[in-house]
Amino acid sequence: MMNGDGSARPGDGGPAAPSGGSTPRGRPVRALWYWSSGRDPARGRKHTGRFLFSRMLLLPAITFTVLALAGTAYFDVHGRTEELRDRYAPALVELAHARVSLTLAQAEAERRLGTRGGRPLPQTDLVGLGERYPSLVTAAAQSLNNAVQSGALSKAQEQEARVVSGLVVAYDDWINWANSHHDSRPLLRAGMDYATTLLRSGPTAVLDRIATLETQLRASVAALSGWRTVFGVTASGALLAALVLAFVFVGLLDFVRASLRVRGSLLAPYALPVLLVFAVLWTGVTVQHRAQQDVERSAVRLGRISVPSPSSAGAAGTDGPDGPAAAIEKVDSDLAGRLRGTHPGAWVLASVLALVVGAAGAVGCGFTLRQYGREHWKIDWRSA
Repeated sequence: MMNGDGSARPGDGGPAAPSGGSTPRGRPVRALWYWSSGRDPARGRKHTGRFLFSRMLLLPAITFTVLALAGTAYFDVHGRTEELRDRYAPALVELAHARVSLTLAQAEAERRLGTRGGRPLPQTDLVGLGERYPSLVTAAAQSLNNAVQSGALSKAQEQEARVVSGLVVAYDDWINWANSHHDSRPLLRAGMDYATTLLRSGPTAVLDRIATLETQLRASVAALSGWRTVFGVTASGALLAALVLAFVFVGLLDFVRASLRVRGSLLAPYALPVLLVFAVLWTGVTVQHRAQQDVERSAVRLGRISVPSPSSAGAAGTDGPDGPAAAIEKVDSDLAGRLRGTHPGAWVLASVLALVVGAAGAVGCGFTLRQYGREHWKIDWRSA
């Protein structure tokens, strides 16, 4: 119905206001589609030469951005896998060896010197501590040195490991001093008490210091094997850029088909390498993360390995296939086998090749658009 002045009453057939908010929500998407497909709501399609020139520059730029972000995300994960495999895993194995070797050395010294309530073994007068004790102490010292050389320890941790190495030397001196006085019970007991204090209690507590280093390294392994901020930011950025790339690419195909009447466009095959990059890199990230989780689980297993009490296992039990040293070697070999099975090095090569192919696809897109727009640019230059 109409008012007296001829205007339409609200709701009586005049132009209706948008309802439900659907139109405002659709406007940004429609505007983005117009921009990506070269449409102009007032004049139809945009100028062919200018549009193709802009896309010749924009499409490779977005593609290279996607490749750079995706590559950064992948190589962040790969770099942490290498660090865990080449530094932290060997350091944890060496520290576990040092801890176990010193515990076994203490048990051997107590057995031979008779400080568990008995008398020194008869052969102590002839061969002293024998061969097993010094070999265990030497192995412990070498393991500590190997842990320092692994590169996994911080400066403070390296200093701590060197202090522990010095305490091991002092411990060995006291054991040897006790052995040299094994015929005097008070002196033997005094020497063994000093050695035991260095190893197990007091401010020195060599075994406690080694256990602390292991705990710190396990915490570092847990941090390195998780999803970090660098990966999250770069992976999210790569995904967002890929969505923009897809929108721009689909709009470009629509423009090419409508304005140039090109049906079998060469642009479509050049987009496939970007999909290949995502497939290869995501698979590689999954494999690398699985390897990181293997290192973390192996670190926990190493921390649980300990020397059984003398009452439950003798020297043969601790040195046999079920002993702690063998258990450490099994964890080490199992981890090495799983890491070899994931082929992290092969994934690096595959990822680099995928990135190269993706970059070649971006260049191919730019070259194809140059071929499409060349004649239009000649016309523009003549008219100019």
